[in-house]
Amino acid sequence: MITETNDTEKLNTPWVEWDKRLELGIPRIDSQHRKLVAMCNELREALMNRQKRSKDEWLITVGDVLRQAVSYTQTHFTDEEKLMKACGFSGYEAHKQRHKEFVQTITQVLKGFDEMTVTLGFDFADYLRDWVLSHIACEDKQYCPVMRSFYHTLQEYNQRNHISDSAVAPQP
Repeated sequence: MITETNDTEKLNTPWVEWDKRLELGIPRIDSQHRKLVAMCNELREALMNRQKRSKDEWLITVGDVLRQAVSYTQTHFTDEEKLMKACGFSGYEAHKQRHKEFVQTITQVLKGFDEMTVTLGFDFADYLRDWVLSHIACEDKQYCPVMRSFYHTLQEYNQRNHISDSAVAPQP
């Protein structure tokens, strides 16, 4: 019975698990990173369901997940780049270039999608997982100090501005 329980637990465990070590301390970015990790799991799940569908149905499902991942990744990169630029991160150009290269890679995969096999799908899922996790854990951590400082300064400014606005607001 223990083996069955462990096997069941393995099936219900996400392929990629969010780890607190990936948190950057920037709520908006952390939330987006969590979604990217979830999308890795969605892609893996879609790939795993090949036996349950015809090839056409499987390609449609995996294609939908891939297109959503590409679209969301571009949205995330745009947000992240705006924040990097706003806070004056010195590594902005190099970081933006890494984003551009990644988008080109995943766009190429999507273009050749009709030729996707289960093996290529799993290879790409592994690439996506590895890239997302290493990018967050290594490259994104480089902008953390300057962005967190900027983010907290902005929050303090907004709180002070809100307090001073209410202090001078006319009383009814």
